Amino acid sequence: MCLERGDVAAATVADHVIPHRGDKKLFFNSGLQSLCASCHSRLKQQEETIGYMTDVGLDGWPIDPNHPSNKKYQAT
Repeated sequence: MCLERGDVAAATVADHVIPHRGDKKLFFNSGLQSLCASCHSRLKQQEETIGYMTDVGLDGWPIDPNHPSNKKYQAT
């Protein structure tokens, strides 16, 4: 997540790629990704809660392709 935003940070958290939400099978058998504590606490939680991240690029446009603004203007 840091690299996607152009930052380099040490990974300190093993994050479940698929949120386990208490499911022991997913907790022990799903894939993990390395995240810094800030991304895990803020960005990942935000993405799981609302379904997209709200970071914007230098042009002021949302970076996440799942952001409603980006979905609205995607060609179908």
